[in-house]
Amino acid sequence: MTSTVAKKTAGQSNQNKAQTRILILGGTTEANQLADQLSSYPTYHVTTSRAGVTTNRKKVSSNERLGGFGGIEGLIEYLETNTIDIVIDATHPFASTITNHAWIACQKLEIPHLILQRPAWKKEENDTWIDVPDMQSAQDHLQSLGNSLTVFLTTGQKELSGFTALKKHNFVARMIEPPATETEASNLKIILQRGPFSVHDEIQLIKEDKIDLIVSKNSGGSATSAKITAARKLNIPVLMIARPSLSPAQVKTTIEDCLEWLGNLS
Repeated sequence: MTSTVAKKTAGQSNQNKAQTRILILGGTTEANQLADQLSSYPTYHVTTSRAGVTTNRKKVSSNERLGGFGGIEGLIEYLETNTIDIVIDATHPFASTITNHAWIACQKLEIPHLILQRPAWKKEENDTWIDVPDMQSAQDHLQSLGNSLTVFLTTGQKELSGFTALKKHNFVARMIEPPATETEASNLKIILQRGPFSVHDEIQLIKEDKIDLIVSKNSGGSATSAKITAARKLNIPVLMIARPSLSPAQVKTTIEDCLEWLGNLS
């Protein structure tokens, strides 16, 4: 299938032409913001797809689709069945599987494809970062430390067991909902809270739980950056996990650049 995309601008209105069908791969603040922006364009029909891991989700302005696609072939089938013209991947910077699948599927179907991804955090003066390339390296580094530490774990639910297996350390993990499977780890404290959190909130948590070290993905953006600022202020080291490498797709870092890219499609 070869997609034909007419140039779109905010001022265009042509009732004789079908709407351009856009699939946003979402689950991030940026995806929601993009859906909000595109809702005012009558020339676009937008669907936002989200994994549906969190049950208490924020509403999106566009049509919503929940759940996985069933691999690359499942995504290809969805794109064909729903005559999708454009795919914008605005998933989390660490959602490498769906990002790679989207690139392959769009290449096969010759569908215009863009990655919208916020910039990574940059190390600043007075930051104490220990940079590691992936999750396993973070766990290996913690295992290599001689002292028993209290670690603030901010990597999400999926990685809990890999860290709590390190019995020499104690972990504090914060999440919106309890883990999908009950954990019986005696060295894990779970805090159920929804952000965003202020620097003051993060400083208070670090002090109250006597945190020695923070483990964080380099997610970037402002939504979770307060913990990095708090660590800087309190001179707490951060074990910073690098982002996975991206597929060779076009990448934009702002909503404005994404809208410009859409407007220039022809």
